[in-house]
Amino acid sequence: MLELFFLGSKLFMGIQTIIAVIMIVLSVFSAKAVLANQVNKNSQRKINLIKEVGLFAFIIGILASALDLTSAFQAIEAAGDIHPAVLAGGLKLTFIPTIYGLMIYALSLLIYFVLRAQANKVPTE
Repeated sequence: MLELFFLGSKLFMGIQTIIAVIMIVLSVFSAKAVLANQVNKNSQRKINLIKEVGLFAFIIGILASALDLTSAFQAIEAAGDIHPAVLAGGLKLTFIPTIYGLMIYALSLLIYFVLRAQANKVPTE
C-alpha cells in the first residue's frame, strides 16, 4: 500500500494525508463530545465539518488526476506512437490520488453518519 502512495503524485498524496489527519482529529474531538453527552451547536458543526473535509480530500484527488492526465497526454503527443501497455500503465498511475481521496471521503462519510446518529440521540444543550 505504501508503494502506491509513492507511485501517485507525492505532493497531492501528501496533501490528502494531511487532510485525512485533520479529519481524524475532528472525528476524535466530535466523538468525545458525543460520548460525553455534550452535544451543542459547536460539536454539531464539527460533525458536519468531518464530511466536508473528506470531500475536500476527494476533490484534491480529482485535481491531481486531471493534472497528471494533462501531462500524460502532452507526453503522448510529443512521443507520437506509443505501445498501449505503456499508456495503460500511465493511466493506472494517474488514478491513484483519486482512489486515495475517495477512500478518505468514504471514511469521513462513515464517521459522519455514525456520529450524526449518536448526536441525534443526545438532547442538545
